[in-house]
Amino acid sequence: MVKSKEVAEMSPLQTAIKAEQLSLLFKAMASSSFAATINAAILTFMLWDVIRHDYLIGWLTVLLLATFGRLLLSHFYQRDQAKVENSHRWGSYFSAGTILAGICWGSASLLLFASQSVVHQVFLAFVVGGMGAGAITSLSPQKLPILTFLSLTVLPLSLRFVIEATPMAYAMGFMLFLFWIILVISSLRIHHNFTQNISLRLESQRQRDELEKSENRFRELFENNRCVELIIDPDDGAIIAANRAAEAFYGYSLDQLLTMTISDINMLSHAEVAAEMQQAKSEGRNHFIFQHRLASGEERDVEVYSGPLHWNGKKVLYSIIHDITARVKAEDQLRKLSQAIEQAGESIVITDREGIIEYVNPAFSLITGHAAEDVMGESPRLLKSGRQSLAFYEELWQTILSGEVWKRTLIERRKDGSLYPASMSIAPIFNEEHEITHFVGIQQDMSDHQELENKFRQAQKMEAIGTLVGGIAHDFNNMLGGMTGNLYLAKKRMGDFPDVVHRLEVVESLSYRASDMIKQLLMFARKGVLEMRPFGLTSFIKEVSKINEVSIPENITFKTHFCQEELVVNGDATQLHQALINLLNNARDAVAKVAEPQVSLSLDEFEADAAFKHLYPSMSGTLFARLTVSDNGCGINKEEQEHIFEPFYTSKEVGTGTGLGLAMVYGAIESHGGIVDVESSPGEGSSFYIYLPLLEEKQSVTSPEDSDAIISGRGETILVVDDNADIRKSTKEVLESIGYKVLEASDGLEAVEIFAASHRSIACVLMDVVMPRLGGVKAVERMCTIDPDVNVIFTTGYDKEDALKGEMPSADYLILSKPCHIEMLSRVIREQLDG
Repeated sequence: MVKSKEVAEMSPLQTAIKAEQLSLLFKAMASSSFAATINAAILTFMLWDVIRHDYLIGWLTVLLLATFGRLLLSHFYQRDQAKVENSHRWGSYFSAGTILAGICWGSASLLLFASQSVVHQVFLAFVVGGMGAGAITSLSPQKLPILTFLSLTVLPLSLRFVIEATPMAYAMGFMLFLFWIILVISSLRIHHNFTQNISLRLESQRQRDELEKSENRFRELFENNRCVELIIDPDDGAIIAANRAAEAFYGYSLDQLLTMTISDINMLSHAEVAAEMQQAKSEGRNHFIFQHRLASGEERDVEVYSGPLHWNGKKVLYSIIHDITARVKAEDQLRKLSQAIEQAGESIVITDREGIIEYVNPAFSLITGHAAEDVMGESPRLLKSGRQSLAFYEELWQTILSGEVWKRTLIERRKDGSLYPASMSIAPIFNEEHEITHFVGIQQDMSDHQELENKFRQAQKMEAIGTLVGGIAHDFNNMLGGMTGNLYLAKKRMGDFPDVVHRLEVVESLSYRASDMIKQLLMFARKGVLEMRPFGLTSFIKEVSKINEVSIPENITFKTHFCQEELVVNGDATQLHQALINLLNNARDAVAKVAEPQVSLSLDEFEADAAFKHLYPSMSGTLFARLTVSDNGCGINKEEQEHIFEPFYTSKEVGTGTGLGLAMVYGAIESHGGIVDVESSPGEGSSFYIYLPLLEEKQSVTSPEDSDAIISGRGETILVVDDNADIRKSTKEVLESIGYKVLEASDGLEAVEIFAASHRSIACVLMDVVMPRLGGVKAVERMCTIDPDVNVIFTTGYDKEDALKGEMPSADYLILSKPCHIEMLSRVIREQLDG
């Protein structure tokens, strides 16, 4: 049991050493048995005459039997093939045989010791010592057999010499004992060498076996690995080895790959490839992203892990290659998606299922004013404005928790407390099991959109007013034209009655003011023709200020401030004058009930900053003329400010306002490419700002003032064509009163007939544009076939743009709007006739 336990506790190497030692012992047994038999025979022969024959024969027989037994033991050991698991059993057998042999040779000291012959004693010592010395080489692989054999063989003879008690015997006994010590020491040293050699040989064999197994495993892994693997010489980039996956991936056979270099498949230049290989060889880097070209010419993105490896005594690069083309495309798509979200103009918020914010894009911070780090882990409730009901949000949650997309418009609150309209879309995000894990909300700031809608509604209202005004303008202007003509004739005939003439002039003035009102309405609705030209706004406003200052009551303090530089704008002076009058009139009315009323008018140059451009993105340019009309009156509340530029909207008492003043201002300034802004608070007064784009040139264009004198005719014949009989009659009488002859026609057809008969005597045709049967433009075309040099002056009570659009044969014809001042009519006719 003890032996079995000891064997069980031995290491595999110790067990293998024991087995190898035993194998050496059994291998040496044949030669040692042969030597023992020869020495025994020689010893028997030499002692035959001095030792009893029965002793010799008995000893020799026992020795030969023991030797034969050991040979049989060796035979059976070889047949058993020296199994390691049987080493202990065979070791026991060998030890028993060795002990038997040692006893046999040790017994020779007692049975074969020739007391009467010193020579034979020495010879016996020589043979026994020789057997001991010879046993060292055959029995030293194990310690116990050699020590046992030497002790059983040499020590009995040494003791026998001592028993003889003679000086010679003492010397021989002592020498044998010393010889035994030397043999023991030598056997132990030889045993150590045997053991060490066996251990080294077994360890070397084990290492070779392990290396072979490792190489076989590596070869198996290398060949059958599904990853692409290459062994590369870093000195020249040659491919030393490649596995089956490399053949399948690159499309080359193994023989082809082994004739190639890594530069043949890497898209980098040779120098770049060499530099990367040196990085891998020096272990500066082990991870690379490359593009490799396949045998088909296709280029694939690859991820390479490469490092140094000793291969057949040379330092090479072992590279594992993964095809990441799909991953690169997916990452590129993910990067584009991420950039799209980061750079989107709409606010994007991602929350978990409970509505806790996990991500916001930069647009969220831009729109709401909340920094991203401040809202992480918070709820979107921080944007609630209180303008939506609890049911509104309950409907939201029910929708998105059911897996549907929720879309609505709502009012949100920024960090600074200001409110803004928003269009919101919230959609659930599902995982692979179609479970809702997150929500994504996309919000668009609708402030600009709402502003555009407001402008669109304003434009619609203006268009409606324009349509209404355009419809009545013709008849209204025709009636005014008839009135002004008859008033002129009445004034002429009542020259001896100054009071009557004054009354007629008042009526005439009111008629022209009514005409101007129609023009203002047309301009407001953008249906009139603006006479745009560059002029000095600074000088103009100064003159207008002086003229209108007299209309402001003396109890109102009127202050002005104008810049020194002449600001040149492109515009219609009449329209701007009317706009300024409307603003000053409103300011005058606003301070009517103030204890210390004040009205101010200022003009300065304004350079647009970033805030101004953001507020008015449609405005181009940087420099503007800013006209400001301020008062300290009653002011305007926020609700009314949203409607003050709408047509017919007024906050004044019934009978004190038409609701068209600010609407006309708005339309006039917008038609000049400018903007109107207002700042006002109830009880603190109001300030209206007009911004007009400045021209780069500093010289203004002025037109000569119209002359008030009437230019008489010289007896020329004028054909007056108009479908309104009253206008024809009054126009005829007016023209005849200033020295012209007049022919009349009620429409275009009649005019053409008269012109065909009398064109040689007709110096000028005063032609209405819109008439029944044949209009003025078509009639003139027919007249031109009769006389190409016919002089024509068109007149119209319609909006010029709408009435004449696409009908004028050329831009050379003059067009007069009804009613027309007699002075202007006389001057225009004279200029036309004098050509």
